Amino acid sequence: MLVIRSDTNIPGQLIRFIISGLANTAVDFAVFNTLILLLGINQGWPLLCINLAAVMAAAANSYLLNRYWTFSSPDYHRGEIIRFIITTAAGFAINSLLVITASLMASRFPWPTLLVLNGGKLLAALVSATWNFILYRNWVFVGNQPLQKEAPPFQPGLVSIIIPAYNEEHRLPARLTRLATSLPCCFPVEIIVVDDGSTDNTLILAKELASRHPVIRCLHYDRNQGKGYAVKTGMLHAQGEFRLYTDADETFTSDHICEVVNRLQQGAGIVIGCRPTRSAQRINGESSLRRLMGKVFNLIVQKTLLPGIDDSQCGIKGFHYQVATRLFPLQTLKGFAFDVELLVLARSLGYQAEKVLVKAIECPGSRVNRLLSPLQMSGELIKIKINLFTNQYGLPGGNQPLVNFLTVLTLFTAALAVRIPWLWEVPRFIDELKEVGLGYLIYTGAALPLHNAAHDIGALHNYILALVFKILGPGIYWPRLYVATTAAITVVLVFYLARHIYGVGTAWLAAGLLLTNGMHILVTHMAWSNSTTPFFFTLAMLATLLTEKKKSGGWLIISAFLWALTLQTHSSVIIFIPVVLIYVLRPSFRSSSRISPHSYLLAALAFVTGYANMIYFNILTRGGSLHWLKYKTYALETNLTPFSYLANLGNLLVDLFRTLSSAYTRYPDVSNYFLNPIFTATLILLVIGIIYNWKKPYNLPVWLLLAGTLAIPMFNQRYAFFISTRYIMPLVLCSILSIASAIVLIYHRISRSTWTDRFYPALRVAAPTIAILLILAQLFPFYNYCRNVANTNASNRMALDIISLIETVPEKDHTTIVLDNQLPLENSPLPGLLTLQGQSFLMLSADSPEPVKDQWLEYIKDQPNQRILAVLDTVTFNYLYDFINPQQVNCLSCQVVIPSPKPEPRKIYIIETSPSDRTP
Repeated sequence: MLVIRSDTNIPGQLIRFIISGLANTAVDFAVFNTLILLLGINQGWPLLCINLAAVMAAAANSYLLNRYWTFSSPDYHRGEIIRFIITTAAGFAINSLLVITASLMASRFPWPTLLVLNGGKLLAALVSATWNFILYRNWVFVGNQPLQKEAPPFQPGLVSIIIPAYNEEHRLPARLTRLATSLPCCFPVEIIVVDDGSTDNTLILAKELASRHPVIRCLHYDRNQGKGYAVKTGMLHAQGEFRLYTDADETFTSDHICEVVNRLQQGAGIVIGCRPTRSAQRINGESSLRRLMGKVFNLIVQKTLLPGIDDSQCGIKGFHYQVATRLFPLQTLKGFAFDVELLVLARSLGYQAEKVLVKAIECPGSRVNRLLSPLQMSGELIKIKINLFTNQYGLPGGNQPLVNFLTVLTLFTAALAVRIPWLWEVPRFIDELKEVGLGYLIYTGAALPLHNAAHDIGALHNYILALVFKILGPGIYWPRLYVATTAAITVVLVFYLARHIYGVGTAWLAAGLLLTNGMHILVTHMAWSNSTTPFFFTLAMLATLLTEKKKSGGWLIISAFLWALTLQTHSSVIIFIPVVLIYVLRPSFRSSSRISPHSYLLAALAFVTGYANMIYFNILTRGGSLHWLKYKTYALETNLTPFSYLANLGNLLVDLFRTLSSAYTRYPDVSNYFLNPIFTATLILLVIGIIYNWKKPYNLPVWLLLAGTLAIPMFNQRYAFFISTRYIMPLVLCSILSIASAIVLIYHRISRSTWTDRFYPALRVAAPTIAILLILAQLFPFYNYCRNVANTNASNRMALDIISLIETVPEKDHTTIVLDNQLPLENSPLPGLLTLQGQSFLMLSADSPEPVKDQWLEYIKDQPNQRILAVLDTVTFNYLYDFINPQQVNCLSCQVVIPSPKPEPRKIYIIETSPSDRTP
């Protein structure tokens, strides 16, 4: 749990933390330089491995120093290492994010770039160090905290009634007199009046009544603190076994008090009054405005904090002394919302509240401000949520919201961080710009399509891109960033999916394997609709799992809608829909979940709703999607035979295991792959995972993996590096879950063996270390691939460099952009990119020298006062150069590697001319 420590030795801890940081830096540099000297390595990915080893050594040193010296953690608690890893990783992510931000903003400052970068690095170091210090001190190294203090002495059978009073000189005397004369006949009682800093005669009158009635005693403090503080003060001074509080007026009678006490005497830990929900009977004489305010507030409380509690604000509640002494010391609110805080704390600690139906009476003299009180109480509800999130109460397991937040933040930040490098450069634009262009047309209102650029794919992706353009403005960088963001969220979803099925250890491993999987990164570097399929697929799979775990018809409806959205992203998802249908309709699922037929009917309706646009399109066109598939002969299996099926199956499996093992090299002979130990280990682990999980509960991922593996080869014959890997990405996700569960299974079997007892401490450290190294190792082949193709025509670097040069042209309003129709750029990305940038342009559409010259002269004639920036092929440039007299010439070049390597580099010229430079 997150524990805000009460000790005041912060300066000493801070000094030790700084010294530990210096020691960690020394270890980092020492290991780094020692390994370089011993191994003779000074470049490439081996150097990255050395740096990683040095960082991990420094992290291990940091753990030991901070645990045993800086914070002197009293004892080891479960999950401490995991917390340390999460905190350190999050600190590293924060550091990296600030450094990257500084690099992006360096050009905006009038100072040297190196100075800005070092300033950003210094700020990043201070922020991340502050983060680490706070989390190490209050969350990681806190030891096992006592869960409950021993309750103070009490008087058995005594009932303590706490009445908070603020300026109640008119209503309090009659109330006290009535209670002091009637209640002692029913049970032993003490009535504690807590004067909340009254400025009238409340305290004097209460003391007079106490002198006449021994059951009354008074507590007082000078400054008004609030009703919550007054009740807390009374509860902590009470001596009764049964304790309740009520108001200073006659809203709740002696009969109500006796009913609450009776329930407490029967064994209830908490008893709360509950007014009837029908508005006419909630409080006799209650005004319409107060009734409305109460109902709205209770509705907010139910939706945000206390589902199932209809009346959290009823002013009579009783507690057994053991519960009271546990709850009230934790209470922090002083205002009217303290009731909500107490019930939230009670629920968090596992106490059940019994309800007593009370018919209250409206009494004049209420001090509830109709304008300010609702605002104050709303603010207090927010404070409760914050306290729960940060576990200010020190509840057992109460740190879970903070852990969840840190988990999401760490996984998302790390996943997005490893996907940002080369995001817009690798791979090259293929036909994704058609889909992006359709989204742009939707944004401008020029189109409202039912389907994507491909008629078998829904228009969901296009409308999402249009929304992104609406929010952020059109731009060439948003589409791929949106897809990369969905990929980072997919990593988080895989974590929660694996945690629900297999446990926390498997969840971290599965999320890590997907986080650094190069093929998943590469596939989600493209703004295709199909590149978002893994996100929607995982989301739908998680919803289906929650349907099974929570036995919820609502989640079934949500999952059906999400499966429809997943099908919108690509028609290949249709393979998985029957599998999910069989899974949720099988007898064992229906008998265990007990979901009603009505929910199944609504789920079917939700699916139809989510896919309505494509259903409507196919009705209008009489199967337009099926007719469109005839044009996909490049991918579809058109002549299925047993031999072609087996060949497709073999290619699929090779592609799948290449993806899982990051084996980027393609071999003509399949046996060569098995020489790669990671490839072979991946195969073995996947088989173990499938066998182990087949008969386990919640085995939907195994169903989808096996069914997809057997069905896809019937329809797909194309298995090419990364381009068609997107078709099998759902299989990759399910495989990662099975592999992670197999690794954790093997770890547990080894750790439980008697022969490993003496090595268990070392095994606990070695296992996560090896797992982290294997996870990070996946990045090296991916980054090497990106680095190798970055300066070739397999990347977008040349196209993006051209756009950057166009963007830097001064006086854009007086500049005409001209594009050569013969530009040697695959898939002609420049027109689409310039359109997204809002930049108009003209095309040199002729394909021979003389017409090009005539067209050029026509442009000059039509725009005599315009600067012209032309992007030309080498042939066109050489022909026009003699009479253009360009003001500036830029030449961009890249190596040609696709479709086949060429020795000569590709060149494109960007020229600028002004009216005075032109020669007719």
